Amino acid sequence: MARPSASDERNIKTANAMGWTELEALWEQIKAGDTPGWDAGKALEHLIVRGFILSNLEAEYPYHVPPGGIPLEQIDGLVYFQCSTFLLECKDKYTVDIEAIAKLRNQLLRRPDTTFGCVFAADRFTAQALVLVDFSVPHRILLWSGFDIEDCLRKNDFAAMLLDKYRHLCKYGLTDHSPNYKELEV
Repeated sequence: MARPSASDERNIKTANAMGWTELEALWEQIKAGDTPGWDAGKALEHLIVRGFILSNLEAEYPYHVPPGGIPLEQIDGLVYFQCSTFLLECKDKYTVDIEAIAKLRNQLLRRPDTTFGCVFAADRFTAQALVLVDFSVPHRILLWSGFDIEDCLRKNDFAAMLLDKYRHLCKYGLTDHSPNYKELEV
């Protein structure tokens, strides 16, 4: 197995030292677009994984596939929840389009059917992305907006929302869109 780079080790060490208060402060920096000491996009990836770890779930920080070889893909994180595994895709952008969802969908196609995905957006998803995820069958991707991330940080719990989103997907066959999507411009 390949060793993480010095930058990856630094990011993991920094994230592992954070509690909920530090994660909330990092979230404010991410929203402001000012994350000193972090490479582009890495702050959000590590915030999300650390949030799941603090929520008492087993989670892994970003890694490359295959380990030790020329990377074919980079996974932003991984969470084990009950009998399911969730691949994480994080986008530190104002709006996230279909590209992130399509990328994760392709990654899921190479994994067992019990593997799901979560796409995290620092703010929101485009209307096209919302349509794509609801019409991509089988449904295996959960969407998390900035609103969801803030709610998890406020409650100090990422696990409860993961369960709610998963149950909503199983019950209705649709992705749970955050309340702020009512305001989304088409």
